[in-house]
Amino acid sequence: MSLVVRVIAPTGRDAELIVGALHQNGLTAEVCQDLSFLRSPNHKEVGPLLIAEEALTPLFVQQLSDRVQLQPAWSDLPILLLTNGGREIPKGYRVTYDHMVIGSPILLERPIRAATLISSVRAALRARKRQYEIRDTLLDRDRVLTELKLERETTQVVLDNVPVGILLVDSSGKVILGNRSVERILRHPVSEMANCVPDHLWVAFHPDGRRVEAEEYPLPRALRSGQAIAPEDLLYQRGDGSIAWISVAAAPIFNERGSVSGGVVAISDIDNQKRTDSNLHRSDERFRRLIEHSTVGMILGDFQGGISYANPAILNLLGYAPEEVASGALRWNQLTPVEYAAADERAIEELRACGTATSYQKSLRAKDGRLLPFLVGATMIPSPRSGDASSEIAVFVTDLSTQKLAESALIQSEKLAAVGRLAASISHEINNPLEAITNLLYLARRSSNVPNDVASFLDKADQELQRVTQISIQTLRFHRQSTKPRLITSEELLGPTLALYRGRISNSNIRLELQHRGAAPILCYEGDIRQVLNNLIGNAIDAMRSGGRLIVRTGRARLRRSGVPAIRITIADTGHGIPPGVMRRMYEPFYTTKGMNGTGLGLWISSGIIDKHRGRIQARSRLSNGCAGTVFSLLLPASPFERHDECA
Repeated sequence: MSLVVRVIAPTGRDAELIVGALHQNGLTAEVCQDLSFLRSPNHKEVGPLLIAEEALTPLFVQQLSDRVQLQPAWSDLPILLLTNGGREIPKGYRVTYDHMVIGSPILLERPIRAATLISSVRAALRARKRQYEIRDTLLDRDRVLTELKLERETTQVVLDNVPVGILLVDSSGKVILGNRSVERILRHPVSEMANCVPDHLWVAFHPDGRRVEAEEYPLPRALRSGQAIAPEDLLYQRGDGSIAWISVAAAPIFNERGSVSGGVVAISDIDNQKRTDSNLHRSDERFRRLIEHSTVGMILGDFQGGISYANPAILNLLGYAPEEVASGALRWNQLTPVEYAAADERAIEELRACGTATSYQKSLRAKDGRLLPFLVGATMIPSPRSGDASSEIAVFVTDLSTQKLAESALIQSEKLAAVGRLAASISHEINNPLEAITNLLYLARRSSNVPNDVASFLDKADQELQRVTQISIQTLRFHRQSTKPRLITSEELLGPTLALYRGRISNSNIRLELQHRGAAPILCYEGDIRQVLNNLIGNAIDAMRSGGRLIVRTGRARLRRSGVPAIRITIADTGHGIPPGVMRRMYEPFYTTKGMNGTGLGLWISSGIIDKHRGRIQARSRLSNGCAGTVFSLLLPASPFERHDECA
C-alpha cells in the first residue's frame, strides 16, 4: 500500500521544501491548499497530514475536526503540526491545541531538522498503514461473519424443509441447532430441549416393550464410542402424550485435533410406515394361515408350467414335499394326465383373455401314480410392473374323492334299494303260491289213504315251507322302512335277522349262543338297526368258514356322562380276526377284503346309521392261533334323538 503524505502550508515555500525533502527520501508527498481532497470520489486511502500552524484557520480547524469525528473506529488519522516556534503568524490564526478536536496531533517545532521530519513522517506512515491493515482485517472478519450468517440462515432454511429431524449438539449434549421437523416429529419445541442427553423428556421403548435407558440412546453411544450409530426404531412418547414410532441415528463430530466436539442426531417419523407394515404383516399372516390351513388346495405357477408354491392341502393329497416345489423339480405337466391337456389349454386361453378360468373337473397324478379327482379353477395374478409378461397363475383345486365316493355309494345304494324292492316284490308274489302249497299239503296230510312214509315226507315239506314263508315275511320287513322311530326290544330286533341266517349258521357248523340280559326297549328306526345287525352277523359268519362260535349278547347300559339308559348289543365270533391295517380302514367307503363278493359299503353305512342314532360302534380283534376272533359292540341310547353326552 502506497500512502501519500499531504502537506498543507499556505505561506512561503515551506510546502515545496518539505515535499522535496520527502521525495528525496523515497516518500510520496504532495502539496494541498485545503481539505477538498477528502471529498474526492476517487479518494480511498488517506495518508498522514503535515499541516503548518499558519493553515489552522477557524474554518480549516472546523473542517478537519468534522473529518476526524467521522472516522470509523479503526481509524486515527495521523496529523503532524509544524508549529511556528518564535515566528510571527497572522493575528487570529493562533489556536489553542488543547481545544482542537482533531485527536492527538504530533507537534514538530520549527526550525526542524530534516532527519527528524523524515523520521516523524515515516512513523506516521507506519501507524497509518497498520490502521488500514486493521481495517482490512475487520472487513475480512465482517465478510466472513456475513458469509457465516448467510450460510447459517441457508442451512436453517434447508434443515427446516428437510422431512428428517436434525439436531446438532456439542460434546456435552447441549442442543446447538434443531430444525422444525424435530418439533413436528417429537411434538415439543426445540427450545425446551436444553440438551439431547436423555432425561425425563425422552421416554421411549424398544420394539420388545422395554424402556430405553439413558445410555442406550444412539447419541450417548455415538459420543462415547466416537462411531456412527445406525438408525434404530423406537416407540417414543411425544410431547402431546401420544405414542409413535421414530427412527433415531447419531454420529459424532470431530474437531481438528481428532477429538469428539459434538454430534448430530437424525430423527425420522416412521409411525405410518410401521403401522402400515404391521397391518401388511398381519394381513399377510392371515392370508398365509388361511392358505396354509385351507382344505382347498392352491398352486401358484406360470404360463410355462412352472410351479413356485403349493399349499399343504394339495401337497398332502398328492404326496409331494415342499422342498420339491421350492427346488423347481415339480411342474404342472407331471401332475396332468395326457387326456386333460386340451382342457388345460382351454383354461389358459380363457385366463389370457379374461383373467379367470371357468372351473372344470380333471384328475391329477399323485407322486405314487394314483389319479385323484379334483375340481380346478384358476385366476391370473398380474405382474406389478406394467407390461411385464411374467404374470402368475393361482390354481385352486378341490378334492372330489369324497364326492365321487358318495356318488358311487349313492348309485350302489340305489342298486341295493332296487334289489330290495325286487326281493320284496318277489316275496309278495310268492306268498300266494306258498299259501296254496301250504293248503295242498294240509289236505294231503289229512287224506286217509296216505302211506306212513309219504306222510313223513309231507311233514318235512310242510316244515321247510313254513321256513320259506318266514324268510319271505322277513324280506318284506327289511324293505318296509318305517317313517318314524318306534320303541322296540332287542329280541324283536335280533329275531328276524337271526332267522335269515339260521340256514347258513347250521350249514357252516357254527354254534349260536344268544344271551338276552334284560335290556329295556329303545327308540329307533328298526329297519336301519336291523341292517346294521344283518351286516355284522353276516361278516361274523363269513369269518368262520370252518365253523366256530357266534355269540350274540344284549344287556342294559348307560351313557358315560349323563347316565341316560341305553342298551349294548355285542356280536362276537371265533373267526380268523381282522389285521390292524384293515381295522384302520374298515369304515372307509368301498374298502373291502372280499374281492368281487363285497361292496365295501356295509360297515361305512352301518357307522353312519349308528351316528344318526347318537350311538357308538366299537371293535376288537385278535389274530393269534387258538385265540383268534372279533368282537363288535353297539351302544344305543334309549332316546337317541334327544341331546345326550358322549356314549360310554
